[in-house]
Amino acid sequence: MHFRDKYGNVAQLLFIKPNDALLKAMVRFGDPTYRCFTFNEMDMIPTIEEYSTFFHYDFRDPLRIY
Repeated sequence: MHFRDKYGNVAQLLFIKPNDALLKAMVRFGDPTYRCFTFNEMDMIPTIEEYSTFFHYDFRDPLRIY
């Protein structure tokens, strides 16, 4: 309960089936320093809705902390 109180339902992300091609692209183009994706000279920061589409997971639950 302490973990859930502190982090919300983040553990539910463990049950998402990842797309291999998507993960390879995220690792290749991800920039951990700036927490964004870099394509040539352009930086992109996905929104919660876009992550929801990428992972086929509904992040719109207002009771969850993201």
